[in-house]
Amino acid sequence: MITSGAQHAISLCAQLLLTPGDSVAVENPGYRAAGHAFALAGARLHGVPVDNEGMRCAELEQADCRLAYVTPSHQYPTGVVMSLARRLELLAWAERHQSWIVEDDYDGEYRYSGSPLAPLAALEQSGRVLYVGTFGKVAFPALRLGYLVLPEQLVRPFSQRKAVDMRHTEIGVQAVMAQFIASGHFQRHIRRMRRAALSRRNALLDNWPADIAGCAAMPRVVAGLHVMVKVDSVAREQALIAKARSVGVEMNALSDYWLPDSSEPVDNRAGLVLGFAAVPEVEIADALNRLRKAWSE
Repeated sequence: MITSGAQHAISLCAQLLLTPGDSVAVENPGYRAAGHAFALAGARLHGVPVDNEGMRCAELEQADCRLAYVTPSHQYPTGVVMSLARRLELLAWAERHQSWIVEDDYDGEYRYSGSPLAPLAALEQSGRVLYVGTFGKVAFPALRLGYLVLPEQLVRPFSQRKAVDMRHTEIGVQAVMAQFIASGHFQRHIRRMRRAALSRRNALLDNWPADIAGCAAMPRVVAGLHVMVKVDSVAREQALIAKARSVGVEMNALSDYWLPDSSEPVDNRAGLVLGFAAVPEVEIADALNRLRKAWSE
């Protein structure tokens, strides 16, 4: 099903799969806009911690969740790629409890090393996964064009709901994109975009300031268009971000992506979240040089 971007697809899932009072498992920290969509549908958000293999699926057994929302290709904001073992564990949970999984293929086109793991939607056989994708990440962000791959039993109700929500769709844009894909231009464009993103990632890794007090080392960035660096306290996180902004460098606070009722100690939630896709390599190097000076003062 074609949608007006990934957020529209997530909203449809929230509207059609949930009833008020249902619990939804979300990655914590995680993508805030998805949580808002589920909350608007009357759901209660159940934050599940994320480790270096992705969402800790074992903790789902302690909650009666109707749905789990995950970003396995490149978790936002931590940047973790969900392991195969964890993917299989999540699928087993959904089948065992007859729950739904909304798989948001966030940054799935951008992998820089190793072979990509199969999506949950390709691994499962019980019809419990809804796969969300978007063309905005590889074309341009203003392109509100996405898609939703549905289990067969959900195609009709989702189509009916979409028809009510959107009586007029951008048929022209869809036709152009369809031709772009059919002619082979889309795959070539993805390869060009991946090379550009890899070059910008390398510029970030090569020029990142080292030995900043309270700031962890830059992690490996094997996928995606952003990186997260841990910091030892929220106070230091806020101070580093303020100094960065004073020299024209924008970054987000990891602490902003946690649910308010998180049990994780406050200072353990601190970190820096940086996107690098939209900045040319020369500008990245210049920005990080300014950042190094600001943080060293």
